[in-house]
Amino acid sequence: GIVAGSGADSQPTPRTGVAPGAKIISVKVAGANGATDVSTVLAGMSWVGAFAADYNIKVLNLSWGVPSTQEPRIDPLNYAVERLWKSGVTVVVAAGNSGPNAGTILKPGDDPLVLTVGAYDDLRDANPSNDTVPTWSSQGPTAAGLSKPDVVAPGRTLIATRAPGSTVETQNPKSLIGASYIKGSGTSEATAVVSGVAALLIAAHPTWTPDQVKYALTSTALPI
Repeated sequence: GIVAGSGADSQPTPRTGVAPGAKIISVKVAGANGATDVSTVLAGMSWVGAFAADYNIKVLNLSWGVPSTQEPRIDPLNYAVERLWKSGVTVVVAAGNSGPNAGTILKPGDDPLVLTVGAYDDLRDANPSNDTVPTWSSQGPTAAGLSKPDVVAPGRTLIATRAPGSTVETQNPKSLIGASYIKGSGTSEATAVVSGVAALLIAAHPTWTPDQVKYALTSTALPI
């Protein structure tokens, strides 16, 4: 919904995603309760690598992570995201919701190549001077001393399409908005925002590499 929602059920003011024209390939690695494990996520990323050319997959949204301090050069999650990155897939990863202390970036958001996203609270207005980073947004440096996240994006009280019957809805009934939408906060939501922006960039610049997409976003971001 945040990446490419059409807003069809929110007329007359559609709640569209960042890139409503984007095509979505859903690689399901978790059940209704959101639980998964590293091996399943690795299998999902392997599928993306195998079929990226067939389905023209240019961006991978990974609103997920695990706490780990294993060195990126030997970790299988880091290897998987770097392999996709080098094959031409822009991998956008959530920083995590374990802040505000340093060293709380989740893996594989600790990877030096990928675009790691933290959250900021825009107070639901267009004034950048009052934006703040919530205390729960994970911060670096990583265990390897890398400065992360690379960017922050709106991640507080974002409205997106529902997942009826999911655990998050059962546990947060007051977050439902109408019959089709739900509001939520987290770096997962912020990651989806940046994935949508990456899709728009690649649509405008089809030959850009993941490095170019990352540079365009990080070099033009405003400091908070």
